[in-house]
Amino acid sequence: MKLLMRCDHAIAAAHYAGALRAAGIECEVRNTVLSGALGEIPFPECAPQIWIRYALDEARARELIEQLRTPVSGDPWTCRQCGEVLEPQFAQCWNCGALR
Repeated sequence: MKLLMRCDHAIAAAHYAGALRAAGIECEVRNTVLSGALGEIPFPECAPQIWIRYALDEARARELIEQLRTPVSGDPWTCRQCGEVLEPQFAQCWNCGALR
């Protein structure tokens, strides 16, 4: 196991870990319940951590995380089925479920 990164909160760690798993990178999230010890234990030790199983996956994992952190740019799009206007980061209409 190799420590990939520390996150500010457990929600971000779960999101990143889910994306890594979807890409076939085995990982686990640790330290999700230590925030109550913050102050008694240094922040780096309390922060949620993402660990990857294989060190060979590190470069690909870091690339995927960077892609997730980069804001999506582009123009809003209009759903062809219901006419709802959606922001560019969405690939599916929230209103009717149609794919972009």
